[in-house]
Amino acid sequence: MTSVTQPGADASSTTYEPTLDEILADPLVDLILRRDGLTAGTVRARLDRERRRIAARASAPGLARAA
Repeated sequence: MTSVTQPGADASSTTYEPTLDEILADPLVDLILRRDGLTAGTVRARLDRERRRIAARASAPGLARAA
């Protein structure tokens, strides 16, 4: 979904975008994660690690950005 959450928006609004916490709290997402041997914590840790890696690469002088 490419919409942006607006203040006061709810799940029935076309501008609503769930947060990561909401997605990871969904029972169906939990079932899929458990099937794959993952937890919400492992997903958050991976996302945090990738966020730091991308930020470090973007701030490093002289590195070409991948297309």
